[in-house]
Amino acid sequence: MDVPVSALRVEEIGRLAGLAGAALWLLWLITTRPRPDGTETWWRRVVPLVGALTVIAADEAGEFTANNSSTQMAGHLAELVIWVWLCVEIAARWGLSFPFVILSRPTQLFRRRSKVERAARAKGEMVFFAYAAAVCAAVLLVDVLKRLPGPVLEGDQATAAGVPDLGPLLVHGIWSAFVEELLATAVVVAVLTAARRPLWEGLVVAALMRTLPHAYLGLWPMFAMLPLGIAAGWLYHRYRRVIPLILAHATFNTFNALFGVPLLPVLALMLTAAIWAWWETRADDKAHV
Repeated sequence: MDVPVSALRVEEIGRLAGLAGAALWLLWLITTRPRPDGTETWWRRVVPLVGALTVIAADEAGEFTANNSSTQMAGHLAELVIWVWLCVEIAARWGLSFPFVILSRPTQLFRRRSKVERAARAKGEMVFFAYAAAVCAAVLLVDVLKRLPGPVLEGDQATAAGVPDLGPLLVHGIWSAFVEELLATAVVVAVLTAARRPLWEGLVVAALMRTLPHAYLGLWPMFAMLPLGIAAGWLYHRYRRVIPLILAHATFNTFNALFGVPLLPVLALMLTAAIWAWWETRADDKAHV
């Protein structure tokens, strides 16, 4: 049974509902954060949150365009600020940190690197290629599961997200990469690990947080997100690299929006590159022998 995408708009509604919950959670974290005497008051931290929410509300109301329609970009960028801020606040509350990108000086980019440095870089590359392969496999699985009996999405994912135009679609792809990999994967796995919960619990929670928002794909196709969530959770748990996960997801979304991705050839290429990078990581072990 095909369900018209225009009648759903489930992802758009879910996005705004999730945003409301995130804003309330972030507000609670800001106002209850322990602060030594003499530091800035909590309301100063609330001002940027109110500003981001104002941009989102104005964009949804069409205040930034002449025809009173949403730009579908300004709001997404402001949402991204809130989601990343929420992740940082959660991590700070648990005493955790995430390995974000550290840019090298131009003179350091071409210097000769040691075996240990090359192996460390290869680990990030391996996570990128392995996860890119997992994303391609998940999209292939969605196409397979669509053939099973049950309600499926009639239309494309961009329309369901409310971003049918190219520019907003690119921004939405970056937004979803940050939210799914940083919040639904890295934060979940890191917090549950810090709470001394078993690994399988973190993987299950991460997989469900990724799968349920994709229910608009259909009854069976949404389950293609389960193995993807497990793969992302395991890769983060094993290597503690969140940036390669975000980059792999965002790169796939960008290329898929611009050109379309030939899934099988890219899957084979990414697997080959991941195996090659994994082989390079063995230099790290040999260097410590």
